[in-house]
Amino acid sequence: MIKELEDYNWFPKIFRRFQLEYIGSIILWSRFYQPLVPVIKLLMKENDIHTVQDLCSGSGMPAVFMQQQLNGDCKTVLSDKFPEQSFIDSAPIQYLKKETDVLSLLPERNTCYTMYNAFHHFTAAEKKQIVQQFQNADAPFVIAEILQPGLLTLIKIILTTTVLQLLTAPFVQPFSLLRLLFTYIIPVNLFTVTYDGIISVLKSKSEKQYQLLTKKMENDSYTITVDRYSSWKGAVICIKGNPKK
Repeated sequence: MIKELEDYNWFPKIFRRFQLEYIGSIILWSRFYQPLVPVIKLLMKENDIHTVQDLCSGSGMPAVFMQQQLNGDCKTVLSDKFPEQSFIDSAPIQYLKKETDVLSLLPERNTCYTMYNAFHHFTAAEKKQIVQQFQNADAPFVIAEILQPGLLTLIKIILTTTVLQLLTAPFVQPFSLLRLLFTYIIPVNLFTVTYDGIISVLKSKSEKQYQLLTKKMENDSYTITVDRYSSWKGAVICIKGNPKK
């Protein structure tokens, strides 16, 4: 299966970081995941959970944004296969500095797991494995995807990764002169972000496809639902797992 550049071990860390910081900034500015705040709040309340572990965190920006929207009622642990070593922890947010591969994760029942716009990186078999891991541990989870297959989505992504990146590069945090160099003078960022964006759209799935993927996984003790939250900014597909009481 074709991969995004950021999934390869050989991909330079600096370009992975620039890419994830740009995408994270777009998510922050657009507040794309805002509709999921009440979903996660209710999930945590129903399961009496006060810890969130975010998987495939990247820059950590989406998870930090959600932590702020949860009004600080929980502890958030960020984790990634390529952890961002420069992230500065601040209570109640911690970034695990060791590699965390979601495919070998051992979920804990007293933790709510989240994953933002990373599920499409995995094969169908790996997606089932990830969901099965949560289900076996009786652990609640929320997986969010903002990409869906289609020409319109592809056009939006190309514009976002090219035109919008050129317009916003100086405002992406943290500010970096190297980011400007590799955006305007030697446009490596334009190529890598656009390439990964196109590949991500090609690998994305629709709400119905995710429903088919998880349809046979639900059992008498665990509920799996797939919902779609639409707004003028676009749609968020939310795959939620919740132990039955």
